[in-house]
Amino acid sequence: MMMTLKEETMVTTKALSTRIEELEGELALCREALGKGMPSATLNNEDVPKPKEFVEIRSACDVDNFLWRIENYFRAKGIVDDAVKVNIASMFLTDIALLW
Repeated sequence: MMMTLKEETMVTTKALSTRIEELEGELALCREALGKGMPSATLNNEDVPKPKEFVEIRSACDVDNFLWRIENYFRAKGIVDDAVKVNIASMFLTDIALLW
């Protein structure tokens, strides 16, 4: 009886060891695939185009386009702080737009 329990434990341990090795191999493949995919998904700071300046045009469509471009610029750069957003957005306002 004692010998069968030891044998059963050894068989179970061997099966678990084999499964762990298989899972470690799969994990290594997943990590490698994830590592290869990440650089293409991230944007470099030089890859983000700056939005066009907003020059005294009072068309609602142009205002919406400017706001959309500046929001996408912030998202691409990873800027989340509102104070930084205001400072950067003000750099793109020129002429009469500064007086609004």
